[in-house]
Amino acid sequence: MTVPNASLPTVLCAGTTRLEIKTGGSTECKDLFFECLKVKKVFDEFVLRDCVEGIKFKVCGNPHGDIIKPALILKNCKLSNVEIKDVSTNSDKRLKFSAKCCCDVFGKDAKGNIIPLEVLDVPEGTNLSEGPCGELCFKFSVRRSYPNVTEENFERLLHFLDQGRFELQCLGEAFIDEENNTTTGEILVTNLGAFIAVKFDAEVQLCVPVLGYCQIEEDVAPIDVDFCEEFEMEDIPSFNPPQLGVPIPPYPIS
Repeated sequence: MTVPNASLPTVLCAGTTRLEIKTGGSTECKDLFFECLKVKKVFDEFVLRDCVEGIKFKVCGNPHGDIIKPALILKNCKLSNVEIKDVSTNSDKRLKFSAKCCCDVFGKDAKGNIIPLEVLDVPEGTNLSEGPCGELCFKFSVRRSYPNVTEENFERLLHFLDQGRFELQCLGEAFIDEENNTTTGEILVTNLGAFIAVKFDAEVQLCVPVLGYCQIEEDVAPIDVDFCEEFEMEDIPSFNPPQLGVPIPPYPIS
């Protein structure tokens, strides 16, 4: 993925422009105001994958049916040892991204209950490893090329890097072997495939034309009525049987 907005110019964000808006059969001219909006912009992203056979988990719970469904849940993914370097050559503008992404792991049993899992052991030979608190970790070192970026904009990109205005984020998905997902006591030994998505983003200000502020509809909060207040509104029941009409015979006492 190339840097889509590295070639955008820096402009003075002020003034207005006009726009014709057609509603039904009528046309109306509206003034648009130029405003700076502060947003998170993804400059680059990439997805990595790896697979390992014989990974060992501790199952922190009692999964129904003693099985864990193939699709795992990776949450609270955090990066450590982050390094972003300029590794450009004379003919190619490149950045090198290095880090370790560690995520908490959860599975679902046969009834869909969430079961926490802790990674106990990962065989060598892959980029996957166990974290200090049982996380699943993915170590990567990737070079990315940006052939469509001008020299001026790439230098600006490097300047922003030096200022620490960029950050990396990681997300993950993982799957275990459907034919090897039965737990033995608290232990699950299976095969696992993992995807890690890494996003390289920064907070930027974009100049955009706007019509105005959005009209905010005030939410009418429901009035909290406690049980006793609600009980006060109940009709008083009749405690006496009706005095007119056919008399109701009493139930016989046995």
